Amino acid sequence: MVDSDYTYSVDDCDVQDKVKLRTFREKRRQWKDWLDDDPDHAIWRTVQELIWRDVQFATIGQLAKDNPEGPLNTSLIAESLIGGHVAQQVLAIRRLMDKGRNRISLYRLVVDVRSNRELLTRENIVCFDGLPFDHEAVEAREWAEMTPGVRWGHTTGPRAWSTSERLHRKFDRVSGHHHPNRSRSDTIPKATLSGLEQLLLSSGAARIAEWSHAYLAHAGAPFDREAVKSVAIANGTVAAAIRDLALITEYVSSQILWIGGYRGALMPTPQFDVFEKLENPVADDAGQQEAALVWERKRREWDDALEGVDELLAREEAANPPGI
Repeated sequence: MVDSDYTYSVDDCDVQDKVKLRTFREKRRQWKDWLDDDPDHAIWRTVQELIWRDVQFATIGQLAKDNPEGPLNTSLIAESLIGGHVAQQVLAIRRLMDKGRNRISLYRLVVDVRSNRELLTRENIVCFDGLPFDHEAVEAREWAEMTPGVRWGHTTGPRAWSTSERLHRKFDRVSGHHHPNRSRSDTIPKATLSGLEQLLLSSGAARIAEWSHAYLAHAGAPFDREAVKSVAIANGTVAAAIRDLALITEYVSSQILWIGGYRGALMPTPQFDVFEKLENPVADDAGQQEAALVWERKRREWDDALEGVDELLAREEAANPPGI
């Protein structure tokens, strides 16, 4: 029976250890879901949202710089934009660095891949969906059977020798095993996977995540703040952290697991005009007067929000009288 996520059944794959291949394909499906398919927390989606907002914020910043008397330099707008941007970026980075169980994060993906290193054999990585292991024998057979004229080679399945060769070479680079010393049981070195985890833990993303625990998501104790006070949450710092996260995600996705990748296409393509209506003013005189009324109304609401604090418990007891 063919799995809906794969073209070829386990029995039709050129792999000697079918049990291990079956387990690998189950784990690979889970890892692909974490990377690409989860509708809410996919890792690549979060990385691309970070990149989109970084480009967006830099563009808005240039507009404000070029028009110092323009509305983007009004504190009402500037403070909201800057504060909201930093909060969104920091919390998204924190999500990708989350170490909690039952969470989807880049950190958990790296740890889970490392914990299942025994499944990352050469024959599983190359032949998990029908590709041949011995690409040279298949290539020789294909050329011998080829008739004169233009022919297209196979890119998938047991006759796709060129795809198999490419995966072997990729596995060579990651594993350190090279032709002619290839073996079906070659694995990704433990040091490689541990190195990815250490890269994450020592990255700017990890420091920003720690900063968020102490300052943004929680009220940190003085000791926590002391430990992370050197982290400057500037746009350049955040951009460097995003670059670390994107590189590690791409390495795990395309170099180890052969689950696509986004090299050359990290930035999402907008399906609308991002500069639409920029030529219009933020507000005319009448609009400014209406906005001032909203400001005043909300100010009064909050200034009066603490009225009645003396009767707070009395109201609670009246609504929920104690039992006799």
